[in-house]
Amino acid sequence: MGTKIYLTGLGILLIVCLSVGFYMGYSHVFAPGAYSVPDQGIAQTPAPSASATAAQN
Repeated sequence: MGTKIYLTGLGILLIVCLSVGFYMGYSHVFAPGAYSVPDQGIAQTPAPSASATAAQN
């Protein structure tokens, strides 16, 4: 009887430890806004090339 309680306690402890570790490891994935698209108002255009600058002058 004592062995069953011991093994049940170990199983519960294992599940608790795994769930805490999973939460700590993947908390950034489940954070609010993790899958949001970046602000489109900030345009990330490539730097102008030397030929394009020379053509404008």
